[in-house]
Amino acid sequence: MAETMIEISNCNNIAEAKISITENTLNIKYGCNGTGKSTISEAIRLKSEGNSLEGLRPFTDEENNDINPVVNDIPFTKVKVFNEDYIKKYLFKSEGIFADSYSVLLQSKECEELAKKISDLLNELQSSFNEDDSISDLSNMLSEYMSVVNYASGSIAKRGGLGEFLKGNGAGFEKHQELDAYKPFYESDIASVSKWADWRTSGINHMNGDSCPFCTSNMDMPVIQKQNETIKKVFKKSAIKTATQVLEYLKKGIEKGYISKDAEKGLLEYLGDEDKADELYAELSQLAAETEYLQKKLRAISIFRPMNVTHDQLTEIEKSLKSMQIDRNILQKYYTTDLMGNSVDAINAKIEELLSKSGQLKGLFFQHESKLKKLIDDRKDDINAFFTLAGFPYKFEIKEEGERKANTYLIPFGKEKAVSEPDSHLSWGERNAFALVMFIFDAISENADLIVLDDPIAAFDNNKKFAVIRRMFDNQQEVTFRDKTVLMLTHDLQPVIDYIHGSFFKAYGLTTPVRADFISNENGVIKEQAIEDTDLLNTVVLTEHFAKDEDKPLFVRIVNYRKYYELTTSGFKESACYDILSNLIHGRSIPEDGQKQPMPQNLIDQGMLEIGKYMPGYTYEKMIEELKSSNLIKEVSENSNMYYRILAIRLLFEREKNLLQQLKKEYPGACKFLNETNHIENDYVFQLNPEKYFAIPEVYVNEIRDFIDKHGVIA
Repeated sequence: MAETMIEISNCNNIAEAKISITENTLNIKYGCNGTGKSTISEAIRLKSEGNSLEGLRPFTDEENNDINPVVNDIPFTKVKVFNEDYIKKYLFKSEGIFADSYSVLLQSKECEELAKKISDLLNELQSSFNEDDSISDLSNMLSEYMSVVNYASGSIAKRGGLGEFLKGNGAGFEKHQELDAYKPFYESDIASVSKWADWRTSGINHMNGDSCPFCTSNMDMPVIQKQNETIKKVFKKSAIKTATQVLEYLKKGIEKGYISKDAEKGLLEYLGDEDKADELYAELSQLAAETEYLQKKLRAISIFRPMNVTHDQLTEIEKSLKSMQIDRNILQKYYTTDLMGNSVDAINAKIEELLSKSGQLKGLFFQHESKLKKLIDDRKDDINAFFTLAGFPYKFEIKEEGERKANTYLIPFGKEKAVSEPDSHLSWGERNAFALVMFIFDAISENADLIVLDDPIAAFDNNKKFAVIRRMFDNQQEVTFRDKTVLMLTHDLQPVIDYIHGSFFKAYGLTTPVRADFISNENGVIKEQAIEDTDLLNTVVLTEHFAKDEDKPLFVRIVNYRKYYELTTSGFKESACYDILSNLIHGRSIPEDGQKQPMPQNLIDQGMLEIGKYMPGYTYEKMIEELKSSNLIKEVSENSNMYYRILAIRLLFEREKNLLQQLKKEYPGACKFLNETNHIENDYVFQLNPEKYFAIPEVYVNEIRDFIDKHGVIA
């Protein structure tokens, strides 16, 4: 199979890396925390998207800012990465589970093809709306009038500005003879005439006698008072605003060819005449009724889609189509222009054409509905089977909600109501395991050519690990990572044990090839070592081999023999052999028992006799001499094998100035790592040979080095 080499430089803690990826294969990269696995993942993603790598620039002094992050050209153009950021960005939005459930779970080639055929049939009707600028523009304009008159339940509102307008205010000023002198003001800018009226009234309120407050001339007070009364009434802000909106709507409709000029004349006759309030109300209502009728018809046409209607509506598709036809007899007065007549006739003709194809349209609708229902059932069965296998106490539900829309829910066993805010109700393991399964559908729906799993299953229990991995590469499922190019970055050895040594894939009929590599970070350089089946050794066999190997340093043999003894001896803590091994590790010249008392000679002899079966020819004193600090310091200084050096440091710190306790205070993480090399609690049944595959996080290396320098451990 083809192999791609990805070269990464100067990204976070990685100075140089060459990551090999085999196509159509699960590529496992196993390394300890701090190696740079997440940096590898992010660098590949950013490169594939053509985005800047600036965020991965290593932290350096400002003077050395010429170090640029680099990733070589890669063949992958659609990289999907599963990590914590993915979960936060895409999953568990409000009450649902996925941000775009339809595209991820329900998009299929068959359904898309059927939807296209339906769309093609409907296209002519839709185009009469979408491509005819006049119809589209009219549809947008109609709501303007409806909002002015607040038309509802067959009538317009008689309150507020419209109520004042009906009383003859806000327009028709020419019908008031006493206002003739003010024509230059209200004819030039009707929209702002109310401001002028306020300004005038404010001045009148400051009159002193018969003198004009603006020019001090004497005024004819009876005339002024009559003008004041009329202006106060007809120039009300609310009335003028409503009148302006109605008249502007009519003007726009006439200019665009939607509204008859003759119809406008009739309405204008009633403006400014309080005695014609009923007639004006009738005209405004007629315009509102025609406007609402048109608005409803055009809206129905614009949203008509097969996925927007129910099954019952589909069975009566002819009725739905006929309900969208526009009756020109309803448009009796206002929308009677030639343009409107031609547009209405064109729409009705398209609907008639669709009616003649209703059987074909109905058949396509039902095929699409059937395919989509089967797809929903298949997805639910698939995910619920995974839930059962993983031990999730939930049922998964998908509901289609209109055209290309769907929502997903979790329903607890024995309940009917879906979980609200699932992100806060699920345990960490449930949340991440479920997120991984959703990620499978997402990555496949986007046709990803590289799928990156950044430490996906390290913290899962075995049931969830089994369920997730089996589902990921399941040969029996349509949506799967089977034979996809997958990069799994992990600090968990279990996948390597299961998929390389344990032949998990073969055992469950999973055909995707698997390869594994051990990656380590040495001074910023990522090294990759292939892991074969034979590199995974039974821990009991491995520790026994190390204990017996006379070519290995004594401290390595002692540490491994104690591990071997713990693994194979029941009640080992009560044995003389275990006490002797612990005393050797702690460097006690006089061995102590579990009560901190000197061990009797017979127990010392008993313990040494047991040890002698694996390391013959030694006395306790000879072992203590060989394990003295000066020898351990030499190993730390000169031995090139990191595993040996770490074991030597661990024993050295037990001997000198209570250094282990001091390290625990100053660098607890590094201390914990040192301790784990001496104990079996973190060992798997199988493990890699630590002589060949051993790595310590760079941060711990630096901490231990600083600690040794600070405390003068090595002169």
